Amino acid sequence: MRSRIPYMRILPIIGILVLILSVPSVAITSDELKAKVQAATNGLKDISMLGTVTQSNKDAIAKIDENYTRLYEFKSARVMLKLPDKMRMEGKLGMVKFEYIINGGIKIFRASPVRINKRSDYSDDPAKLQSALDVGLITSTLWDNRKVEIVEDAEAKANCEIKLQLKWPKGDMQTFIWIDKNDLWLKKLEKRDGQGDLKVRVVYSNPKNIDGIIWLPTKAEMYSSSGDKVGTTEMSDIKYNSGLPDSLFE
Repeated sequence: MRSRIPYMRILPIIGILVLILSVPSVAITSDELKAKVQAATNGLKDISMLGTVTQSNKDAIAKIDENYTRLYEFKSARVMLKLPDKMRMEGKLGMVKFEYIINGGIKIFRASPVRINKRSDYSDDPAKLQSALDVGLITSTLWDNRKVEIVEDAEAKANCEIKLQLKWPKGDMQTFIWIDKNDLWLKKLEKRDGQGDLKVRVVYSNPKNIDGIIWLPTKAEMYSSSGDKVGTTEMSDIKYNSGLPDSLFE
């Protein structure tokens, strides 16, 4: 009888552990995630970096929408972001300097030496505008002009990731992203059409913490819908809160 006493004492403890483990974890909501991202990135005003193409596949690039492969037109380009809605990319093809600018709902493509100055207004079609997300940054602007939904996904949960689905008010294009649950950096992005067919996939890696403000993946590998690798870009010479003037985005 005495030999059973320790066992009987352990039973209540085992019961408590079973109850704890059986209680489902409370999933984070989209609004809660937005607040968490906003708090984590509140100190970021602007950021610039040098994007360098370290590998590219011309045949695969030709099969991808040019909006996804803009950086691959250059060997390297300076990318500048001023939150919440300004972006600039500049690089050279030969001796000609090209500028690609987003300012609110306006998209500008300019090359003064060859008299190119195309200006388009996509205020009513934000899916055609690039943002911080397109260079791998997760900020609260992710929620601007689109609906953000948490997707319950067992594989993402096992990888300590949060999977999100982004939808725009116009068109049927869908974007899925996977972000690190703890440090909130972008790990993967997929763009799919209305039928759910994959258009492009980007895998991000080598995250770097920018002075305790934000995590930025510094390597991006792009793949076509068929799985062919389009190319690899790497970010370096990262500068933040340098006071980028508005004139750069005009």
